[in-house]
Amino acid sequence: MSAINSPSSCPISSATEGETPVKNIVTISREYGSGGYEVGRRVAEAMNYKFYDKELIAHIADKFLIPESFVAATEETELRKKNIFHEVFPVFTRTENENADYIFREQGKFIVQLVEEGNCVIAGRRADYYLKDNPNALHLFFYADQAFKVERICRTENLTEEEAVKKIADMDKRRRTSYEYVTGRKWGDMHNYDRLICTSTLGLDKCVEEIVGLLG
Repeated sequence: MSAINSPSSCPISSATEGETPVKNIVTISREYGSGGYEVGRRVAEAMNYKFYDKELIAHIADKFLIPESFVAATEETELRKKNIFHEVFPVFTRTENENADYIFREQGKFIVQLVEEGNCVIAGRRADYYLKDNPNALHLFFYADQAFKVERICRTENLTEEEAVKKIADMDKRRRTSYEYVTGRKWGDMHNYDRLICTSTLGLDKCVEEIVGLLG
């Protein structure tokens, strides 16, 4: 069972029965190091779409009058760690899990409101789940083979191969934990996405080209 209920999302397009709804919202989920974030950003630029990532963190931080760094930390952490939410959100009086549910539910509501005008790309934040009933959303999951991810992380973050391997494993574990806790669904399960895209096979340029083509 999901830790929270997905906010209802209202259809944006006015497609008549039998028509395929316009896809003008893209959610990006990805393995760490796959390049999915970069692909999403470049798609947004090519389509002249808004690109959302840190704005979602900023909204929650502003709402609860807490540092953005604290909200970011809860996005990819072990959610069931003892006292984590009393450490990060000491003003809360709920239990740790109730605090977690409240934070994520508020973020989900904000995401649903954010996409009402369409023409946007959202990186992470479990947007595929919050918008799972929105007919205008195209849900993408990016993955890559290990060698591709390690090389990319070494190059972009100036890490050794050993450090890159460790960071990839750690980040993916945290993303999986967060996603599965909030949604009750399996992270990376093909049934949760419209497309699973292997960046190490296609290359980032081709991925951008293919997605822009899907959006028309």
